[in-house]
Amino acid sequence: MLRKPLIGLTCSLVEDRCQLPTAYTDAIAAAGGLPVVIPPLTDLAEVTACRHRFDGFIIIGGNDIAASRYGLDHHPEMTTLPPRRENWEFALVSELLGHSRQPLLGICLGCQIINVAAGGSLYRHLPEDLPNAGEHRRLHPPAENIHPVRVVADSPLAAILGVTELSCNSSHHQAVNAVAPGFRALAWAEDGVIEAIGPTSPDGRFLLGLQWHPERIHQQPPHDRIFTALVENC
Repeated sequence: MLRKPLIGLTCSLVEDRCQLPTAYTDAIAAAGGLPVVIPPLTDLAEVTACRHRFDGFIIIGGNDIAASRYGLDHHPEMTTLPPRRENWEFALVSELLGHSRQPLLGICLGCQIINVAAGGSLYRHLPEDLPNAGEHRRLHPPAENIHPVRVVADSPLAAILGVTELSCNSSHHQAVNAVAPGFRALAWAEDGVIEAIGPTSPDGRFLLGLQWHPERIHQQPPHDRIFTALVENC
């Protein structure tokens, strides 16, 4: 029997508990991977051990990054991450960007962490920072906020999805503003909000930041292809 790739997933930190929606683990398992939770450790040097232990990584969704990380002040509509989680995930992403070619997928907050860790910035609150933006929040769970997304035709993301237009689900009030050096926008919503980023020169590495939540609709093609590609690239 072939060994299933180990996919390390970050998790939420609620008081003294690590939490991870099963939608992430179900999507990885359906794609043939073995999902494993990575807790936010206080010793940031342990990110090197994580890099060597896992075959691929997913940085999951969550609340907001401290605006000071991209040179701005806190916005009253922001709900920031616990410092322990934020510090760990920035250390992990920086390690993976700087010293690894392992597959890396950032989802929603994870996309934003990749962008900021690489030197980009965010819109702190879309209704104010980008007045023409539509509603991107998920106001009435479990219902999804679905909207069209356009994907760059010659991009690795389009190659994975097999389409250049698709319907995606939104659950965020922040978004990528300045794309980090070495990255480019790969997809946009109709209102111009960036929905995906990837390296300018990918060199065959699976490295994606997606603003939407494919794990919650992974049973619906082509969203399942994202997790299949992640596992296959491991």
